[in-house]
Amino acid sequence: MAEEIPVVPKATTLLINSGNIVNWNRLKRKPSQNPTEEITECVSTTFQAFLAEADKNELQYVTELNCVHQKYKETVLHSEREDYKLTVKIFLCQNASIDVLQEAVDRVLSELEVSFIETVLLSFPENEKGEELTLEVIKRFWKALETIVFKETILTIGVSDLDKNLLEQLHDWAEVKPAVNQVNLDSCCVMPKDLVEYAKLKDIQLLTHNDPRTILPADSLQNVLHEVSTERDSEHWEPLWVLRYSILVKCRGIVKSKGYILKAERDIRKRK
Repeated sequence: MAEEIPVVPKATTLLINSGNIVNWNRLKRKPSQNPTEEITECVSTTFQAFLAEADKNELQYVTELNCVHQKYKETVLHSEREDYKLTVKIFLCQNASIDVLQEAVDRVLSELEVSFIETVLLSFPENEKGEELTLEVIKRFWKALETIVFKETILTIGVSDLDKNLLEQLHDWAEVKPAVNQVNLDSCCVMPKDLVEYAKLKDIQLLTHNDPRTILPADSLQNVLHEVSTERDSEHWEPLWVLRYSILVKCRGIVKSKGYILKAERDIRKRK
């Protein structure tokens, strides 16, 4: 069998913006879909739509792929901004640098055409060596978030999956205190009593979630790209950051818009 010709042989950077998936999920909503399945479907749908509209000859020379699902892309009208609350959760990937936080924030601001975000939540990936998350690791990224808060681009910041001890360490050290801590009830079933008491004492909101800490493993990204392109097009991609945004109508709690934006890179020098 002849080898498939790569569609994007020179691409080393991939940006995906799913647009508002509330709209397209109405057509094929899957109640049992977990967050990783949801984002891989977003990548598949968006990348496939991008390839369908692109000039295949030009793609042979493109190094940066900016894939926006134009059919579902939405922005926030300036005149309506006060009616909504924007929350962004940034999932750091393995070996992420502190620069990715500013990059991710700038990207969502640009894509939604807004000037600030009410809340940014930070999620750290599982350590490949099985090591526990420490305050020293959190500090570097928290400082970067605080810098953005001081610019008034973000109003409040929070974290995911910190136990009482680590949350207390962060709160004592941080200049901008964490306003939210998300707790995955799949791992603990019931909110730990000591965490509940501490959060109440320090006025930290506890929210539940079901997101895996590594929401988009590299092999999941590569597999979904392979399904809609070729094997060579899918090789060696590594996610740098993933974010999910949600826009709620204030006072009503209705989700107006929800979507994923992510950035990935690959080293084509690894090819055989």
